Amino acid sequence: MPELIEQMYCSQQIVIPPKFPYILKRYCKAAIKTQPYDLLRWSYEYFNALAQHKPPPVKLRLEYPVYTTEGGLTRGCLKVLAQQLSTMEEVPLPVLKAAWRGFCLDNEELQRILCLCEVFQRKETVPFLHFVAVAAGLLTKTLTHTMVLLCETLTKEPDGGSAAIPVEHFLSMYVLLARMDASKDVKYIDGYREGWLYRFAPESAPESVSEIIKSTESPIEDQKLREISASKMGPEETAKKGMVAGRQMSTTSGEFIVQHVEREIMEKVNEQIDILPDPSLKKKKAKPEEVAMVRDILKNFIDDNMDVIVPEEEEVEEEELPIPTIINVYAVPGIGPTVDEHIIKDVEDYAAEVAMVQAELFMPRNIRHFMCPPLEKCIDDVPETPKKEEVPIGGAITD
Repeated sequence: MPELIEQMYCSQQIVIPPKFPYILKRYCKAAIKTQPYDLLRWSYEYFNALAQHKPPPVKLRLEYPVYTTEGGLTRGCLKVLAQQLSTMEEVPLPVLKAAWRGFCLDNEELQRILCLCEVFQRKETVPFLHFVAVAAGLLTKTLTHTMVLLCETLTKEPDGGSAAIPVEHFLSMYVLLARMDASKDVKYIDGYREGWLYRFAPESAPESVSEIIKSTESPIEDQKLREISASKMGPEETAKKGMVAGRQMSTTSGEFIVQHVEREIMEKVNEQIDILPDPSLKKKKAKPEEVAMVRDILKNFIDDNMDVIVPEEEEVEEEELPIPTIINVYAVPGIGPTVDEHIIKDVEDYAAEVAMVQAELFMPRNIRHFMCPPLEKCIDDVPETPKKEEVPIGGAITD
């Protein structure tokens, strides 16, 4: 009766692993906190991370509103990404793309961030601090707010603390963003900003057009062709033909080569006849039939051995130029225009002075302090609104 034992008669016979309810409960709580755009893809990334003993793509708490950028990046996502990648100073792009894909974020937004970091299609890694700094700029409206967000994202203190980070990390990210111009829309072609002339390597670019022409010419072949053309044509004909003759002799057809080889063979035959001891043989002339027969023999011989006399060059197919990758990077208010160098110098001096008494740390309250110099250029040129004429309510209007 072994067959009856294997059959299912009730739900009590289904074996449930003891840890399954706990795993399912954690999964449900993670999905509620993260609110992924694509639940199926996020579930795959979640369990794949657990299987590889990596931190899963789960936000620390529920955010509202859920999405704050066009690609779906939020402050909660940025903080978790920073925790996942914080162990690497140079993050490989495949690792970054896998972490980005774990939150079901838009790939085009990642490409814009890499373009601003100047690594898209140019390098295989991206500096960790550069990536986090540019990504934080997409979530704020000013450079000052971006630096505050970076302190809150990269700090190792619990929520509600001072959000302090090492001063060298703060200055590294600030100098990068301050010297970056993201005040207007820019088009990137294959990872290079539009209008940059040095995206081509100077070693590969020719110095002049004449060098290109010289590189395509073969001086040995050109000299042989000119000697042969001069021997076949007289000086008067050559002068009349001019460039046309040169163009005609530049071809390497089979007929031209046959005539040239035939002429050389006949010269050698005449040289051998001249040195013959019998004078009657010297004066003897060949009949037209014999000349035609010799020419046919020579022609057949040359046609059969053409590969040896003139090896054929393999035709190289022209490679089609790849279609360039064009990415439109929109203006980022959280980074803004380039900051003047004297402002950057003032901030560096202030941060170094403050960090001396704070264990080489810098925090958002130092940015909000009244002694802190402005992190960005203040816009003073505010257009004045035209004042309306005030008309008195009572009394008479006089000139």
